[in-house]
Amino acid sequence: MNYSGSCLCGNVKFRVNTDIHSMYHCHCSLCRKQSGTAANAATLINQQYFEWTSVTSSISCYQKETGFRSHFCQRCGSPVPNQVGTTALIWIPLGLLDNAPKIQQKLSFCLSSKITWADEIKVNQSYTELPEFEELLSYFDQ
Repeated sequence: MNYSGSCLCGNVKFRVNTDIHSMYHCHCSLCRKQSGTAANAATLINQQYFEWTSVTSSISCYQKETGFRSHFCQRCGSPVPNQVGTTALIWIPLGLLDNAPKIQQKLSFCLSSKITWADEIKVNQSYTELPEFEELLSYFDQ
């Protein structure tokens, strides 16, 4: 299955060339501020299955001293996919996809930071804090 996606204004476009089976909601304060929502809904895929279908010159990046990065469209402000550190993984905000994947595995983490007004999300696995990276990767196709 292929998935196309874009930012709000359509200036930044991409394609995912693999099935997406897993997703997560991160409730940490950084993800809340970056997404403007109660939890960041995203997936991780191997970069070999990802391609930009537009120019990327309008993508800007904000990086905190801690290493947290947020890539976004300069024109509309939408968060856009980006590489996870120095790994071969690409972070994909699921709200950017034009067609909905058939999610089989849902995770929630950083629940200790969950905002009080957010409703519980039905998930297969939840974590009070951010799981170890290797454990997190076990849920995503690589």
